[in-house]
Parts: sequence; C-alpha cells; structure tokens
Amino acid sequence: MKNKLYTRNEVIDFIRAGRVMLLSGSQQVLSNLPQGKWISGTAPYFMDGVGKVTDDLIYVDDLTDYAADVRIEALDETNIHQIATHGFDNGFSVLILPIDSPVYFSFANNSLQYDRLFDNPIVGYVACCRLEDYGKVQPSTGIGTTGALATNKAAVMHVRLPLGYTARAEIMNFDTIDFGTPALKFPKTDFVQSECLIDGKPGNIAHYLESVKQRIGRYPQLITDMNGALVNRDTKRVDLDKGEAAFFSPAYAGDEYRIVKPNADYQKAFNDTLAAKRDHIAVCFSCTSYFMFGEFEGKHIGVNGVYAFGEIAYQLLNKTIVTLEIDKT
Repeated sequence: MKNKLYTRNEVIDFIRAGRVMLLSGSQQVLSNLPQGKWISGTAPYFMDGVGKVTDDLIYVDDLTDYAADVRIEALDETNIHQIATHGFDNGFSVLILPIDSPVYFSFANNSLQYDRLFDNPIVGYVACCRLEDYGKVQPSTGIGTTGALATNKAAVMHVRLPLGYTARAEIMNFDTIDFGTPALKFPKTDFVQSECLIDGKPGNIAHYLESVKQRIGRYPQLITDMNGALVNRDTKRVDLDKGEAAFFSPAYAGDEYRIVKPNADYQKAFNDTLAAKRDHIAVCFSCTSYFMFGEFEGKHIGVNGVYAFGEIAYQLLNKTIVTLEIDKT
C-alpha cells in the first residue's frame, strides 16, 4: 500500500482491515476513528506527488509489511524517558510529540541521556497546525488502542521487524554552515537562550540575532555539526526587552553554532538526494521550513512524506529530513 493521502472513509476501511499505520491530518479528520493499530498526529502539510496543504484528507504511512508485531502506547513527561526500553529487540519506534507540551520539552531537553536510546531507531515528528494558527490552536496526537486524541501525550508505536530485516534512521540537511559568521556557544541546553559566547566573547543572542535581521530582513537560523550531521535551530521568537531568543528545538550547551547558509534550490536537493534511497525508505518526515522556503506547494518531490514543526531521530531536530530505511540482511 502506497504512503499517500487518503479519504477518511478509506482510512477507516484500512483500520478495520488491521493495517499498521501512522496517520497525519487535521483534528477534524482524525477525531473518532475506530480503534486499531495506528497512532496519529495533526499536520496540514504533505508531499503527495506534489506539495499539498489539506485539512480534509489523511496521510497514511503504512508499516504493515514491516510489522511482525506492534506495541502502541501514550507517554507523558513522567515516563517518556522509558521509550527506548519499551521497544523490541529488532525493530524501530515511531514517536509523535505535540508541540509546546510538557512531554515535548522533556524529550527535547533530555533524550540523549535516555537508557538504551540507540538500541533501535527512534524516528518521528512534532504534531503541528497551519503556521498562521500556531499559538491559537494546540496540535494533538492519538493512539489507536483507545482512538483518543490528546494535546499532552506522546504517541508511540514500537514495531518488531520480521527476521531478515533491519532498520536505520537517516538524517539529511540541505543547508551548510556559513563559516564567515561568528561562532556561538551557549552555557545551557534549552529552547530559550540569552547570554552566550560570540567568537569567544560574552554576548547576548537576542541582540545578535536582531543585528543579523537588520542586515538580511529576517531572523536567521542557526546550524551546528553534531558528529558529522548538520543540525539546524530555527528561531521561534526574539524578545529584546528580556534579551532572550527561543528556538523550535533546543540549543545544546557547548556545541558551536553559526548562521545557516541556505541551499539555493531545495526542490533539486530533495529529489537528487532521495531518488537513490527511494526503495529503502519506509517513512519520511521533514520540516515546514523546507516546505515554505522551497515553495513546495504544487511542486514535485520524488518521495512522499509529512512536513511538521520538527523531526525526530533519537532527538528533536528541525529543518532536516529524517527517513526510516529498511534493509534486507
């Protein structure tokens, strides 16, 4: 079954047929679905042949062919640290987090310290809404064991792979580091930062980002190299009175950040990179920043997927592509 957008009635038929699925769509179309082997998250941005924005259809990532067994659970900030210990010996886990919830902040700030985190791939995304509605509506997640949606629970699906298969998580970033900009270091791991080092000298991140905005017309994104993977930090807001800047994923203490050098053609980068991997990709999650900056609506991308307010590959990321890839061994 192809990963793509389907009608609500089609999805209900899939649920009743026992298919194992990740479901993404609006609050309205995800509400009151039958119980089954699914988890869900709210999202309006999709790649389905071309970029689409819709509140009427449900995007289905079908995992049935990879699921020898499945375990579904809802976790909150008190037990999200146990996520890796609940998985199967050979498999993967999919995690959907509601943005700005306690469980979202807990996972984002602490996941790299979780027990057995890297035993199996953990991938997923941050449930979202239309950008113009951010701050007005709270995105939600859902689990098929009850059919209920929640704004304060992480939806988790653990999948055991059949014999002869292995899973891996891949992170891709189509931006690069602008080494002509100052190196930034923060004293703490947090979504909200204030005092920092700018090329080794004490400074304030809010005032620095404001000065960049005066030159380029918008707040910039930051980027860092984490063991060979380039990871972005999107600026959410800047409060000059408080001297604070907030990001869509936490900036880590000690890492060196600089300003992003954006890719000149995101559509070409997506297609060139993903084409060679298409046969191995089970699910693909990406960021609304790519969707917006690349002006993807109506444009062709060779791999279907969900575009959200953040991606997950063991930790919370943003402005990356995360793929779950399945290999025969």
